Amino acid sequence: MKMVEQYLRAVGSKLPWKSRKDITEELRSLLMDQIEATYGDEPTEDEVKSAISEFGAPGKVAARYNTDRQVVAPGLTDLYFMIMAIMAGAMLIAFTTVFIVEALQEMPAGAELAKRILMVPLNAVGAWLSGVGGLTLVFIVLSRIGRRTVDLEENWKVEDLKDVQVGNKIESKIELIISIALLFIFIVLLNLYPSIVTLAENTFVRSGLHLGHRIVIEVFRRYIGVLTVFWAAGIVLRVLILQKGEKGKSLLWAEIGLSVAEALLAGIMLVDRNLYADTGGWIGFKVIFFILLVVNLAEVGGGLLRMVRDRVVNSDPVSGRR
Repeated sequence: MKMVEQYLRAVGSKLPWKSRKDITEELRSLLMDQIEATYGDEPTEDEVKSAISEFGAPGKVAARYNTDRQVVAPGLTDLYFMIMAIMAGAMLIAFTTVFIVEALQEMPAGAELAKRILMVPLNAVGAWLSGVGGLTLVFIVLSRIGRRTVDLEENWKVEDLKDVQVGNKIESKIELIISIALLFIFIVLLNLYPSIVTLAENTFVRSGLHLGHRIVIEVFRRYIGVLTVFWAAGIVLRVLILQKGEKGKSLLWAEIGLSVAEALLAGIMLVDRNLYADTGGWIGFKVIFFILLVVNLAEVGGGLLRMVRDRVVNSDPVSGRR
């Protein structure tokens, strides 16, 4: 029943993130039992509306499971602290990597080595605190937007559910969490140590393999700001998907748009002759840019196919039958 799923989606957006699935399943069972006991196995759309209306406004139902009033909405609190933990780990990994890279190029000794080792956690904490400030602002905005999504007052009506999207449920939260951590690491590494690409090239050459070209770091720095914006947008998008637990139409379009932008950037970097020195073949970062181009185009195609599929597979709002 699409209307029931929309209702549970509206309630779920206000529930604690960790316990949302269990609570939603409990509410689904209670609501479906109530509908079946009152109207039988094949209720009409009006009967389903009546049952949902009697069950209560989404905000009031969710409030039974939320006891505290917080700056960050209760439905986002668990996710907020999880992202904070991901950021902490990502920052520590990033600054440790920077330390290792610098040590490989010029190994310090004695007091200088001890100082650099000590600076790894200190820099990680400093960057983490700065990141937490921005993260908090993002979650405050999400909390305010979420409160306006569904009317929680006495004048709430079942008809309000028509604006609630029921999208494609995410299959793996772990993949999203790992991708968020990796994006944080890439942002920190490239902004703090862009010449890490040169180290990668040198390592490749020392392995005895032929390198067809080299990246001109001065030109590459111009792209880092754009990459940072795209990766930050990717983090926000993945956080929203985690928060919602599904990819609704708006998130699908946002994902497609971001993939188009990233594919365009990869294409530009691929053909920008000023970005490369000693050009003698494709072996090098050109291969990576080409792979990114193909992957993002594939994601665009996959996203558009999902949009078409969801449009074609238009279930009946009451029974779910086609």
